[in-house]
Amino acid sequence: MNWQTLFNPFSKFSEKTLLAIGILASILLIIACYFTDTKMDSLLHFSPAKDLSFNSIALYTIISLIYAIVLLFILGKIFNSKTRIIDIVNAVLVSQVPVIVIVLGTKLIKLDKISKQIAETSAQNKVLDINIFDLMYLMVFSFGSLIFIIYSFVLLFNGFKTATNIKKWQHIVIFAFVLLVGILICQTFLPQFKL
Repeated sequence: MNWQTLFNPFSKFSEKTLLAIGILASILLIIACYFTDTKMDSLLHFSPAKDLSFNSIALYTIISLIYAIVLLFILGKIFNSKTRIIDIVNAVLVSQVPVIVIVLGTKLIKLDKISKQIAETSAQNKVLDINIFDLMYLMVFSFGSLIFIIYSFVLLFNGFKTATNIKKWQHIVIFAFVLLVGILICQTFLPQFKL
């Protein structure tokens, strides 16, 4: 396996293989969200989901993924009328593979406990009272999460680029802008629905 395969599997594997990987990643993401009491508000955005059923968490995840697919498919069609839906589906779903690691990581390092401890000491205007090892875990997790988020974005971009055959820098800027605005819109409105 070389770097090209790792960062752009869309040019290496068949669409059926990518779809199978993407569907498996989506299922694992739903399970990871349920296990960590997290819901997906939009692509690359998660929030606490205490007391939500498995079905509700699955619905939030599926709606977020479908929203991203529709948004990027419309943009892809604007850039290139030959853009196929399967290629956009694969780009969105495969880009979620690194996200699973981040979601599971929140549970493994007890991020909710550390966050609560920081919030409590901040609210009482105290000096931060946190275990040094918890702080180190938090720093390592934050850095690792950033790397996985960048990797997820790279996968999404390379999948979109392969699907649409974009080459102009203007298209890349528009892609980034539309994706960012789309994520903000979804994470603003999706939590308003009680699923």
